[in-house]
Amino acid sequence: MTVTDWDYSALAAHYDKRAPYAGAALDALVAALALPAGVRVADIGAGTGRLAVPLAERGLDVTAVEPNDAMRAIGARHARATLRYVDATGEATLLPGGAFALVSYGSSFNVLDPARALAEASRLLPAGGAIALMWNHRDLDDPLQRDIEAAIRRRVPDYAYGTRRADPTADIDASGAFDRVRTIERRFFHRTGGADFLDGFRAHATLLRQAGDARDAVLADIAALAGEGALDVPFATRIWYARKRSR
Repeated sequence: MTVTDWDYSALAAHYDKRAPYAGAALDALVAALALPAGVRVADIGAGTGRLAVPLAERGLDVTAVEPNDAMRAIGARHARATLRYVDATGEATLLPGGAFALVSYGSSFNVLDPARALAEASRLLPAGGAIALMWNHRDLDDPLQRDIEAAIRRRVPDYAYGTRRADPTADIDASGAFDRVRTIERRFFHRTGGADFLDGFRAHATLLRQAGDARDAVLADIAALAGEGALDVPFATRIWYARKRSR
């Protein structure tokens, strides 16, 4: 297993219960970058394949980079001719330079060293190739999500999302390797059940790391709020993308 600061082993079994990325956002990204079928993509921090799989389904040839054994074992179940997994980190992928049209990060850039990750992305891309950083964000103005946020902060008063809800443009610009950053946002409802919604939080590394000994209490509070019935949870898929500069 490749050593990283964030260990997702205990989270892997629940990770596929998290909301998918909006299909409309991925379609918009593929169209904006004019990616033809068969071009190579390096999906960094691919986890169980939440981004790698839909990219492969759109005809792209995806190499999923994932350092965690448990996450990679689940993701490898989706393996096909156009989707393969490798054990490496986002800062040192061991992949061939200049070989990829797109380097993507699905909810993973925030756990990487930005400067090193972007230098590695630049190495993987030819001039004109692109990076795409994306996250799913719950709509915190939704009444249920407001209640959940309040419940979390009662148990974890200093809870913070860190960079996973921050604009990464400054980091991309600081690398000096990429042209102007552009954005895509698509809102959607994730239809799920209360138990599956709770399991999504069991895979929420940012929350669980900060909750510490309050983890079980936080999850119990969320379970009480979510209930057992069907939920339509409002999300936004937000993507920041940029092309590598021609030098």
